[in-house]
Amino acid sequence: MKKYGMRVKDLKEALNNIPDDTEIFIANSVNICGNISALCEAREDTYGSFGGSLPCIILGSAENTRFEVGE
Repeated sequence: MKKYGMRVKDLKEALNNIPDDTEIFIANSVNICGNISALCEAREDTYGSFGGSLPCIILGSAENTRFEVGE
C-alpha cells in the first residue's frame, strides 16, 4: 500500500492479512529538513538469508517512496 502520510488505520489495513511472525524492516532514508519522515509505503517483500528467501514487510518513508502519476 502506498499513501502519503499514512495513519495507523492505513498501516493496520496494509498488514491485515500478514502473519504475526513476519519480520519488518525500514528502508533507510535521509531527510534534509529534519529527523523524522512521513510513512508512505508498507509492502510485502522477501529477503535472502543463506540461500533462502524469507517473507518480510518493508516500510518506506516519503523520501524513498516513488509514486506514479495518479497514485
